[in-house]
This record gives sequence, structure tokens and C-alpha cells, in this order.
Amino acid sequence: MKRFVILIITLVCGANTFAQTRDIVVRRIEVEPSIGLGTGGISLALEVRNNLSPRWDIGPRAGMDFYGTTADVVSDYNFIRPNKNVMFFVGAGMGAGDVSEVGSVGSSDGPVETTTKFHFMPRAGVELFQHARLTATLHTYNFSQAYIMFSLGVAIGGGRK
Repeated sequence: MKRFVILIITLVCGANTFAQTRDIVVRRIEVEPSIGLGTGGISLALEVRNNLSPRWDIGPRAGMDFYGTTADVVSDYNFIRPNKNVMFFVGAGMGAGDVSEVGSVGSSDGPVETTTKFHFMPRAGVELFQHARLTATLHTYNFSQAYIMFSLGVAIGGGRK
């Protein structure tokens, strides 16, 4: 009976030891300027993210490309791998986009009109060395127009403390 009790105590203490995880503390705010290339031409964007936890971040994003300008709220889920220089993430953003369109249908020389449309952008990517971010994004306007964009950004701030 004594051996059984000692075995149970050892297993409980061992399980308790392995159940502990090291806290990964990240800096609170990061700013990411990025440049992208895709079927929408060249894009420039600036994003400010608040790291709510090591796994979740949220913040505003402003972008500009061939179609017009966008203002979004973005959020990402980060797949944390301790002691690794590669971190994958998935996320999405939604907001409004001012899109330039040719005014008259069937005429390529009509006046250019700017309309505001709902902008949605799911994305996935990888963060290298806690600062360089490669992202693939699908930009949609009112879920009717869509184009793919690949971007390279540099996160200033962020990373582990």
C-alpha cells in the first residue's frame, strides 16, 4: 500500500510540474508599415496593433492601393511556438473602403466617381524573427470585387520583452 501511495504522489507531482508553462510576455503596442503587391497593384498600409495577449492582437489599419483607400479594424490570432523564430497567424479585418469607379457604364472615358463600400479582408501569414511579417490577404468590397495581395511588413515594437 505504501508503494502505491508513493507512486500516486510522484505521478501527481510530476504531472503538476509538466503542466506549468512559461509565460510569454509581449510588448503591448506594435506599429507595422507594409508594402504589398498583387492583382490590385501595389499597396501601402499602416497598422497599429494592441497585443491583448501573446495570442490575440487588435487595432486599426489604413491602406491605399490601385482601387482606393481603406480604413479597417483588424485582429489576428497568433500560433505561438516558444523559442522559435517563426510564428504563424490568421486574422481578418473589416471596415470601409473608398473605391474609385468609372461613372458611366460602357464608357471608359466617363467621370470617375468615388463610392464607399464595405471592406472585408481575411488574411494569413508568418512572422519571422518577431518583426518581419509576410502576409497573404484577400481584399473584398461588398463581397463582389475581390483581389489577392501579398505584403511584406516590419513590426516596430511588439516581440517578447
